[in-house]
Amino acid sequence: MTDQPSLATPIDDLVTRARAGNRDAENALFERLHARIVSLAKKKVWDEQSAQDIAQETLRTVFEKYRAAEMPQGLLPWVFTVLHNKVGNYLKRRRVEAARHPLGEPSVHWDTVGVSPEGEVAALDLADSLEKALRVATADCRRVFRLLLAGWERREIRAAFGDEPLGTIDSRISRCREKLLRRLEELWKEGER
Repeated sequence: MTDQPSLATPIDDLVTRARAGNRDAENALFERLHARIVSLAKKKVWDEQSAQDIAQETLRTVFEKYRAAEMPQGLLPWVFTVLHNKVGNYLKRRRVEAARHPLGEPSVHWDTVGVSPEGEVAALDLADSLEKALRVATADCRRVFRLLLAGWERREIRAAFGDEPLGTIDSRISRCREKLLRRLEELWKEGER
């Protein structure tokens, strides 16, 4: 009989073995956690790169603390609490940043574009393109973007749209994003001519 964990090994067993120093169990445990955490982060944040960053932060915190952490309800509820806190911190930072720099203000883009004259021009071009794209967006899409940029979560957005089903809200957000990206691409192609 082998001591190697398999896909059928219960997660609680993996935790016990990993806490006892079994590296194979620890590796198997964190492989399982990684997929779940990334999936949940994407559902909470809707931004691929930010979701990956939040997942990595969550995994690092869990890895650093799981051996000694008290988990009266088990590992997964504890891990999901850690993830929830990381997502909350991220959304709070976004709300503070959005309040500090209104949409379209070039200083919003300094961190990502840079401080060179070319960066300033790129920030102004991006802000101008966003303003143009949002002008032709539907009223519902403009409202969705305003709420998202303010850091509202899905349930809050749902309430703002008369408690539509969450699936309808997700579809609305997805369609609005797709339309905005398509319009931005059109504007940038027009600018290249």
